[in-house]
Amino acid sequence: MIFTNPSQSRESTLILEWGKHSLSFSVFHALDNRVLSTEVIELHMDLFDFTRQDFDKLIKENEIFAFSFQKIICLLDINYVSLVPRAFFEEAKIETYLKFNLNLPSGNLLYKSQSILSTDYEALYALPKNLVDAMESNFMNVSFNISNIALLNYFAKFTQLDKFFEIHFNDDFLSIFYYKENKLLFYNTFKYLSAEDIIYHILNVMNELGLDNERELVYFSGQIMHETENMELLKEYVKYLQAMERSNKINYSSNVEAMPSHYFVQHYANCL
Repeated sequence: MIFTNPSQSRESTLILEWGKHSLSFSVFHALDNRVLSTEVIELHMDLFDFTRQDFDKLIKENEIFAFSFQKIICLLDINYVSLVPRAFFEEAKIETYLKFNLNLPSGNLLYKSQSILSTDYEALYALPKNLVDAMESNFMNVSFNISNIALLNYFAKFTQLDKFFEIHFNDDFLSIFYYKENKLLFYNTFKYLSAEDIIYHILNVMNELGLDNERELVYFSGQIMHETENMELLKEYVKYLQAMERSNKINYSSNVEAMPSHYFVQHYANCL
C-alpha cells in the first residue's frame, strides 16, 4: 500500500519519468517531506511510437493513475535537447535550432524552452504531443520537463565546489555534466551499447577537458544497463568513482531507502 489514508494522495506529488522503454514513478508526500514509493513499469514500445490511444490505455490500466494528486510532474528521459546561449535565443526558432542540431523522431512534436539555473543558456527540447494531450486531458495540474534539464538545475546547487564532474545513465545513453568555478563548462549526451562505449565517451570528454582520470573525482547516477559488468570496467579506468547520494533533506520509505543511492536522483531533485 502506498497510502495509509485517502487524503495522502491528494496531498502528494506524483513524479513520472517517461523513459524509452519504461515508466518510473515516485510519490512524494510534502506534509511529511517523505517519498512514499518509487516503482518502475515496463513499456513495450518506444515512447515516441505511442499513439494517443496507447497513452489513454496505459493510464487506464495502471493503478497509480487511479489516485488524485495535488500535482503531477512528468519527466521525459530523452536526449532531444540542445543548449543555446540566451543572447542568441529566439522563441520562434526553437524547432529550427533543434532540427539543425538533432535527428528528431517523426510524429507530432511540441517545442519548448527553459532557462538553466546559474548559466547563460536556454535549453530547447521536443515533447511528444500525444503524451502531453493524454496527460492534460486526464489530470489537472500537470507539468512537463526533461530529466537532464532537471538535473542541470539540481547540479547548479553543487557549483560551490571547485569542480563537479557527473555521469548520468539514461536507458541507452549517458549524459556528462562538468562544472568548474561556478560555471557549466560541458554538457552532452552519448549513445552507448557496451561498456567499451561508456569508457570511450568518458575518457574522450575528460581528455578534451584536460582532466586526469587517475585523479578526478567522478560522480555517477541513474540506472545502468548491465550495471555490474559496466561499473567493474569503468572502475578500471576511473580511479575515484563515487555514486551520487539521494538528497538527505528528504525522508524516504524503507523500500526506497533500500534502493542504491544513485537510483532516481532526478526524481527526488523535483521534491526540493
